[in-house]
Amino acid sequence: MTLTEAIISGVVQGVTEFLPISSSGHLVLLHRYFGLTEPGLFFDICLHAGTLAAILVFFRKDIVSIVIERKAVWIWGILIGTVPAVAVALLFEDRIETFFGEPSKVAYMFIATAIALFLGQFFMSKAASRARDLSLPDAFLVGVAQAFSLLPGVSRSGATISAGLIRGLKTDTAFRFSFLLSIPAVAGAVLYKIIKRMLQGDVFSGDPMNFAAGTSVAFIVGLASLPLLLRVMRTRRLYLFGIYCLVLGVSGIFLWK
Repeated sequence: MTLTEAIISGVVQGVTEFLPISSSGHLVLLHRYFGLTEPGLFFDICLHAGTLAAILVFFRKDIVSIVIERKAVWIWGILIGTVPAVAVALLFEDRIETFFGEPSKVAYMFIATAIALFLGQFFMSKAASRARDLSLPDAFLVGVAQAFSLLPGVSRSGATISAGLIRGLKTDTAFRFSFLLSIPAVAGAVLYKIIKRMLQGDVFSGDPMNFAAGTSVAFIVGLASLPLLLRVMRTRRLYLFGIYCLVLGVSGIFLWK
């Protein structure tokens, strides 16, 4: 991987991790375009670490408020919502990883993301006047949606935000909980993969300069993408991402053999 490819990957990760169009799905396609194989997987870990840092910075006031004010529903909600993804990751890790080498399967997952976004758009418009705050059942069901996003092509933010909107949450609440819920899941996944690859003896294979560049770009672009998504949601245009994923998925069924 060249420095240019690392920077492009960082831009793609920073945009697609937060906009509901699946970062993992786009990285699969990027890997295919660049011809990357197994060594590129640790680079993906670095990219996710960069966008995780962007979440921590963007939501720092929310995090401090939840901790200091001991907002029990949010604390327990994040814990409960994390369980489904952890369970699915541990039970089906090998099966999930097969998707990363098969872009044709990713195409169908993009279509699934599109359907979720269209549903989110429908319920966001329908429930605008009676939207409510977070409850523990909401948190668990949003967590189930997050578990599905372990499959490349299924957008984590798209699935969780749509699930929150379907449950009748306020737009800002669905947005905030989606990303706060991602913190333990993404942090745990990054730590797990680093330990796993250290045990395999090749965690630092590749050029450290490329790792640093990709991670930094993912952080900066991710930090810019979060307010963009919030603005799109507040203007009730979530369906635009659904159209994008639908076109990408349908095209992929024919092109990504």
